[in-house]
Amino acid sequence: MKLSREKVVRLSHLIFNEFNNDEEIEFFADPSEIRQEIFKLISDEMKADEAIDALVRRKIETQKRTIVEGSDEWDVLYRKYYEEEVARHRKVMP
Repeated sequence: MKLSREKVVRLSHLIFNEFNNDEEIEFFADPSEIRQEIFKLISDEMKADEAIDALVRRKIETQKRTIVEGSDEWDVLYRKYYEEEVARHRKVMP
């Protein structure tokens, strides 16, 4: 999903405010630096998601036969390949 810069800024403020309202979280940096880092993380994730989406679409396009985007088969393949690529590219730390 593509978000405008303004929406990402708004999200970063909302996330920061949630952190700020949590008494168990203590900040050791300036709030604007923290919001900027949140903004960067969201932007980086969106870029990674776009790259994965492009990779998945190329995989589907290289099938032996043409698979029409929006068809049930295309949707199933997209989900399958997307999950595979996410697992390969995004390692979530425990």
